[in-house]
Amino acid sequence: MVSSYEKEVKEAGANKLELTKKIDFSMMKYLWLANPLSGARKDSIPKFLRNVELLKNFSDNELRILAKYLHNRKFAEGEVVFRAGEIGIGFYFIFSGTIELSHDDLDSDINNEKFLVLEEFSYFGELALLQEGNQRTATALARNKCELVGIFKPDLDNLIVRHPVLAAKLIQSISIALADRLYFLTTEASKMYKRIKQLEAK
Repeated sequence: MVSSYEKEVKEAGANKLELTKKIDFSMMKYLWLANPLSGARKDSIPKFLRNVELLKNFSDNELRILAKYLHNRKFAEGEVVFRAGEIGIGFYFIFSGTIELSHDDLDSDINNEKFLVLEEFSYFGELALLQEGNQRTATALARNKCELVGIFKPDLDNLIVRHPVLAAKLIQSISIALADRLYFLTTEASKMYKRIKQLEAK
């Protein structure tokens, strides 16, 4: 079985190695790249973070500080970010490309049940930051060449110590997004249940 990115990151952490290279901008460079009038590349990480819905209430300075705790990595087509059943440690934003989530084991001969395809500016894996020992319920696979920006649990723990207000704001944003998803799923399940009852009554 090919190792997943998260498994490699956890092993690096267990061996006291640097998890992966972090994003590092000086204040001036970050603010220059984030400035809509700068003429800098539209796909710079500061501009990307500014356009992520989850981070819409963050100031440029808060995003600059948060960026110091983020990692980014490019994935080849077919590369595994994490596997179902693994203990999760990362929360990811899709900087470019497409990520596919599936229920089934990628190594099996059975066709994988793909239940979600996520594109640029989407995010996934947030429960790994909120729930200790969270077990992944899906496998995340790079559908094509893609680049992810992520934060790992140890980075969030450091953020809580050094910038508690910012960490609380990030956790609150993630919690609100999860609550919205849960509300949507509950509403859809209720509609489905009513429809099934109607069909049974016929």
